[in-house]
Amino acid sequence: MAASSAQPFHFGLDYIRVHFGNNTALATQQMTHNLYRQNRETLVDHMLRCLDLTGRETVLDLGCGNGFILRDVVSRLRHGGRTVAMDISPAMLELAKRNVTVSWAPLEFVEGRAEDLSRFPDGTFDRVMANFIFHYIEDPDLVCGEIARVTSDDGFAIVTIEARHSMPEMYEMHFEAMEKVGFAPDFIARLPRTRRGKMVLDNSAEILSRHFGSVTENPYPDALRFETPEPYMFFYATGHKFCGARAMAGDEYPESMFDQLYAEVEAKVKARIAEVGYFELSKRNSVFVCR
Repeated sequence: MAASSAQPFHFGLDYIRVHFGNNTALATQQMTHNLYRQNRETLVDHMLRCLDLTGRETVLDLGCGNGFILRDVVSRLRHGGRTVAMDISPAMLELAKRNVTVSWAPLEFVEGRAEDLSRFPDGTFDRVMANFIFHYIEDPDLVCGEIARVTSDDGFAIVTIEARHSMPEMYEMHFEAMEKVGFAPDFIARLPRTRRGKMVLDNSAEILSRHFGSVTENPYPDALRFETPEPYMFFYATGHKFCGARAMAGDEYPESMFDQLYAEVEAKVKARIAEVGYFELSKRNSVFVCR
């Protein structure tokens, strides 16, 4: 495909509030990652090991989402512990409130942006979690600086990041199908061909080291393996909204185009499963412990 001078689509604040305006996409991704993972340990258990909680920490969950990780954290706190859960999306905060049903220690929900933690004094928290928020952060240094500022001297932060080229099999198949179905080259060229974000696995240690004295990477390699096409297609079309294409199409393309795209990708997945017995997405995540 010839190079295009069109600017890439912007997946900024408006996109975030729409994409995370309900639980459908996020819950679909979480369910799929847990059901079809090949790593014996869940990613949440990996994060919890990295958090190394005694139960008496003050914790900030920055970008708590629907509370999927938060509920495991707060259930481990006891007398002396406290959690603040922050998210930019009011809808996600409401979901988190409903999902976190067991909390032995104080738990507060606040709406806010990771770029501005000015409501918290320096060194407020023994643990700060920032899990998968950097896909949507325009200024990683600003956010990392704020995380470092509110982390206590004897505490630490964990930052969970997905590799830019995670799940390449999904993107390769997706773009081949888009071209075959007939989406305009300029539209295709504006879409992300990998995981989004200015801070990804390749540069996370470098950026975090500008704000913390010690940064340790704890890799979590995994793969999602599908033996039938239906769960993958749900993950692709509902969880990832056709790799962002559906959200950016607006009224430019009729729904019938996405029906064709769905059918083309489904045919490719079925062919792969018929050939080797499964369709697999390779994934790379890491949890960075920052002191």
